[in-house]
Amino acid sequence: MATRKHHVYLIPGFFGFASFGEFKYFSHVHRALGGALRARGIDAEIHEVRVLPTASLPRRASTLLAAIDSTWAPGERISLVGHSTGGLDARLLMTPNVELPGGGRPEAIAPHVGAVISVATPHRGTPLADKLSSVLGQQLLKLLSATTIHSIRLGKVPLPIMSRFADALGPIGSLLGAKGGLMEDIYRDVLHDFDDDQALLLQGFFRQVASDSSLLPQLGAPSMELFNTRCSLREGTRYGSVVLQARAPTLRGTIKSSSPFDQASYTVFRAIHALTASGSGLPRLDADQTEALREVFGAVGDDANDGIVPTLSQVWGTVIASAWGDHLDVLGHFEGGAGSPHNDWLRTLSGFDGEGFAAVWGRVADFIVDSAV
Repeated sequence: MATRKHHVYLIPGFFGFASFGEFKYFSHVHRALGGALRARGIDAEIHEVRVLPTASLPRRASTLLAAIDSTWAPGERISLVGHSTGGLDARLLMTPNVELPGGGRPEAIAPHVGAVISVATPHRGTPLADKLSSVLGQQLLKLLSATTIHSIRLGKVPLPIMSRFADALGPIGSLLGAKGGLMEDIYRDVLHDFDDDQALLLQGFFRQVASDSSLLPQLGAPSMELFNTRCSLREGTRYGSVVLQARAPTLRGTIKSSSPFDQASYTVFRAIHALTASGSGLPRLDADQTEALREVFGAVGDDANDGIVPTLSQVWGTVIASAWGDHLDVLGHFEGGAGSPHNDWLRTLSGFDGEGFAAVWGRVADFIVDSAV
């Protein structure tokens, strides 16, 4: 008896750049998850979805539906795996009787979706979204994005640039001391490190972001509270989450950093971590969720986060895996990057490594296998 084809859709986060030049957002995950599924007897077709970068959640979900419609045939199995905001796209798509922009209705595909898996997703919002909604925050967003793409595509940002970035943010994690003009100057310096074609791609990406940034206000805690009241679960679909927590930055961590670059990178992380730790709506976890977090983290404070999303905000459904790591470690962008040429995002001293990466995606594969419909 022939087995039904299985599709796994990888949905990117906030920026939605499934690829940027030769950079692939999900390249490490694609390999790791594909290999883990094959080892479990599923030769899945894995799709890396392109969504609108900072468009509204309904528009992003509509783009996800179009991607599924163009690659899936009736009767075939589906699993949805969303990193960061991509997890919200998947949840919205699966909400019973949802109506999406353009008249899209996912009822035809919904009965075939066995698993909705969110990875470091802000289910209850993130304070960072509120900070990035201001004019100064938009400049920080652009600079942080450019340095992130540089780090994981080209390698370390030149030390003078990273040092100026750290100085602009200051040691207390506040935007009050950062000057917009200075961040714009640093952004231009980062841009000069790309070749002409890459720089044009990056500039085009930020023009697209500037043309539609509806997503940012939707990721604040009050907006996500409303989202959660309207975005109901679909019966017969299993929901699971991967939860991350970065090691809280300390002065000792700065001193421990082995080079001037590492110290500057760690200072930037301290600032972003502090912004993300500034308060969020806290969920009531059930006993299983609480135990899953306690086994890895011990007690989880309300200021715990992965540098982008509060840790407790990431919990939704079954906790598939929890790990010490930052927001992009789970994609394979950590020091030594899962044996690939991609580099770390920021130095966070969280200790995430290749063994942890394989373990997380092995557990995701187990959840997909157990959820097959």
